[in-house]
Amino acid sequence: MLAPQTISVYLNNALSPTPQLAEVESEKDLPGVIGEMPEEVHGRFIGLDSGLAHDMESAWKRVMILNETQVLYSFTYDPANAGFVAHKR
Repeated sequence: MLAPQTISVYLNNALSPTPQLAEVESEKDLPGVIGEMPEEVHGRFIGLDSGLAHDMESAWKRVMILNETQVLYSFTYDPANAGFVAHKR
């Protein structure tokens, strides 16, 4: 796991992100170049409040941005462990 980092979460076509602390499962830092970003990323949210957890669970569209590359990822959310699996869009 990488050190916790703040990622941007967009639910249901929101125009502004909700910042959220998350750990990404990776041996090394995510690349800073768009073309080198991985197709799939696994991780878990840290300190997720119950309101946002409920919103994520019930959202019909979930998108996140992991770093400064601004690459969009659609993600699934597992409420049992606050985990996510994100796929490059």
